[in-house]
Amino acid sequence: MNLWDAFKVAFDMLRVHKMRAFLTMLGVIIGVMSVSLIVLAMSAFQTYVSDQFARIGSDTIFVMFNPGREGAVFGDVDGLKTSDIDFIQARVPEVEIASGYREAGKHDLRAGTAKLEGVGVKGIDQNFVTLNTVELLKGRQISEQDQTTKASVAVISEDVEKGLFPKGDSIGKVIQLGGLTVEVIGVAKNLELMGERDTKVMFVPLATANAKWLGGENVDLILLRAKKGLTINKVMDKIWEALMLRSGGRNIYNVESSENVLKIFQGILGVIGMILSGIAALSLLVGGIGVMNIMLVSVTERTREIGLRKAVGAKPFAIMSQFLIESATLTLLGGLIGMAIAWGFGNLLTIITMMTKWPREGGLAAPFPVGAAIGSMVFSALIGVVFGFYPAARAAKLHPIDALRSE
Repeated sequence: MNLWDAFKVAFDMLRVHKMRAFLTMLGVIIGVMSVSLIVLAMSAFQTYVSDQFARIGSDTIFVMFNPGREGAVFGDVDGLKTSDIDFIQARVPEVEIASGYREAGKHDLRAGTAKLEGVGVKGIDQNFVTLNTVELLKGRQISEQDQTTKASVAVISEDVEKGLFPKGDSIGKVIQLGGLTVEVIGVAKNLELMGERDTKVMFVPLATANAKWLGGENVDLILLRAKKGLTINKVMDKIWEALMLRSGGRNIYNVESSENVLKIFQGILGVIGMILSGIAALSLLVGGIGVMNIMLVSVTERTREIGLRKAVGAKPFAIMSQFLIESATLTLLGGLIGMAIAWGFGNLLTIITMMTKWPREGGLAAPFPVGAAIGSMVFSALIGVVFGFYPAARAAKLHPIDALRSE
């Protein structure tokens, strides 16, 4: 019997015992499907995280205030200041551009008789839009002159415009919030970053927010970009040295780059994916035990057939090969079914996330992990061979006379 004939016999046996074959393959199907879906999901989220960090650029450096690193006592330093930005730029010429950012919380906005609740107000300077992807739909961005003159102006998101100015005529109109009146100078596309879709956002000049509303010169975050051609880590070291000089050697700042943060995120997702894939692969082993069990039953049922084949000259290797091919076919087919189900779920995931606009407006792209699926399928075939070896060897060792006498 050649290889093709062996596969034909294997498929004939599957057709004869459809339900039994399906139940045997179920563990393999679930295992291959689970591994493929986990790799698919992890790959999709890694791509999503990479895309999100691409919005702020891989060469963006963050400076944050972290007094907890030195305990509760940190003297006269109560946070990052706008003067810290000037200090860093003066001490670190490798920095090309720097920006300050301050969260002002959620507020209720009014425009005439219209009211919109829960709008996130953020204080930014003219460099923020350069360091971040804030897409302008109409009007203009906050400028350096707005910062210098502490102008009472604002850039609002498209959802804020829809809520306060349904006709879309927001440019030049005024908005009131918490004792501050600002003029709308621009409308930006809804902000998306790391799963947070700020659909109701208003940007005001940082200097305006500090001088006329929040008080002080604090910022929550400083963003910087190194000059082209420079090593990010070396520039980060120089920024750290400047901050240590600024704080008198107190370790109260965090300096990190988006590139390093991205690597951490991707590393975490990769480890999680490997652990989950390993757990899911256990179902393949369970499926393998089921294959061994059913192949032992098959050997018992076909004892007379084995004896007849041996009586007409079949070699033990041919008998063993036949049963190994049958068990491998069983698990390989289960692997193919598992791949098909995973592919369907992947497409369904993409469609659902596009419809719900989660975690971003374009949904979550979930390309089918062909490599991982093929690897799982090959692994399932190997499981069929490994777990089918004992039943096949048992069939090959049967004595033809004893086999022919069996009922």
